[in-house]
Amino acid sequence: MDTLLPLVVLILVAIGPAYYVLVPFVSEKVAAVGEDAATRATALELRKVNLYKQIREVEFEREMGLIDEQDFNRTRADLLTEVAQVMHQLEGEPGEQVPPVGPVPEAAEELVCPTCGALLVPGAGFCSSCGAAVTPPTAGCPGCGEVVQSGDRFCASCGRGLLS
Repeated sequence: MDTLLPLVVLILVAIGPAYYVLVPFVSEKVAAVGEDAATRATALELRKVNLYKQIREVEFEREMGLIDEQDFNRTRADLLTEVAQVMHQLEGEPGEQVPPVGPVPEAAEELVCPTCGALLVPGAGFCSSCGAAVTPPTAGCPGCGEVVQSGDRFCASCGRGLLS
């Protein structure tokens, strides 16, 4: 009887960890829950913010001399293209497939400060990097093409949201 107790304890000690290791392999797989539109929009907004941070970091690296001009231009163009893709996905209707965007759109090129070359916030009146006064480009509604004022949140003609 004295040898039986240590044997039972040893078996219980061996079975416990084995159970927790083997259960995930033999249990049923749980289907992934579909994402809703709000979760997708939040993820896209976070991705857009992170891309803008990466653009600022690349600009800082160029100013510090850590990256050459050719790498800077290529990396910045890639990041702007990805920002444009994210913004198009944000503008798309739920469930609508938006094709990937090719080269950097000309609208993204207009968002550069003419004085220092820093990325401008859409609709900003001044550069956040050097403080130079900039005139925001006159834009049209992406839905109907009607001219809209900078700072408008919705198109007065068709009602489409303008801020992303």
